[in-house]
Amino acid sequence: MDKPYIAAEAHECKQRAEDPMLPSDERLVWAQLATAAELAAIRKLLSKRR
Repeated sequence: MDKPYIAAEAHECKQRAEDPMLPSDERLVWAQLATAAELAAIRKLLSKRR
């Protein structure tokens, strides 16, 4: 059994979401993860500014 792909950064999730070789439902999950990672990065930057 292969190990699942683990993305560490938002851009890696985005790359997976844009991969035409993956099924559309899996791509949708990667797109949601990319969005969540981007929002987390924005929240982190905003909290540092305060």
